[in-house]
Amino acid sequence: MYLDILIFAIIAAFLIYRLNATLGTRQDDDRPRPNPFASPEAQSRPLQKPVLLKAVVTAKPFPPIAEIGQLIDPVANKEGRIETGLAEIAAVDPTFDVTDFIDGARGAFKMIVTAYSAGDRAALQPLLSPKLYADFDKGIAAREAEGHTSVTETLRIKAARIVEAHLGGTMAYVTIDYDVEQTTVTRDRSGAVVEGEPGHISTVEDIWTFTRDTRSSDPNWILIETRTAEK
Repeated sequence: MYLDILIFAIIAAFLIYRLNATLGTRQDDDRPRPNPFASPEAQSRPLQKPVLLKAVVTAKPFPPIAEIGQLIDPVANKEGRIETGLAEIAAVDPTFDVTDFIDGARGAFKMIVTAYSAGDRAALQPLLSPKLYADFDKGIAAREAEGHTSVTETLRIKAARIVEAHLGGTMAYVTIDYDVEQTTVTRDRSGAVVEGEPGHISTVEDIWTFTRDTRSSDPNWILIETRTAEK
């Protein structure tokens, strides 16, 4: 009886030893295996402890007004309201950078205007909210029904300044006032000009509002509203 128990104990010890040798034991200084789904850049970064969704993310220091003042409308920033809104967004989204945002907003303006002019629905849809896309689609459809084609060329964005910024729940909202020089010509089926004047440069002031869910891994902002500035 005791001999049987001793034999089983020896066998169990041997199996534990082999299993330990095969799998190894985790030490505190062992590096975790890289995530195969992560990008090469992400794999090269030191892995950090996971952060709970409810935890407050510590953002990098918000830049002083002296560094971003030219990107903010001074009249709209009365009492520092825009600065406060931008700081609130940066506090929950450490990837948010005011300068990068303005650069992206300038690019988005050209892309959206060009796509709408060309009737490129596929290019427009991912850049607009569903409601705004429906409005743009109606405009394109009306133009197509009349047999008109339109060409709008953005020659220069003279200025793009933030006139409003705030955080609503997890949604960030930033409104841009664009001062733009562009040419627009609309022609009928025969090619005759029905609106605009070839070569004529007009100055347009548009106000666009972008939004983004700060919880999303998608860095892109979506356009939700456009309007013409009141003169």
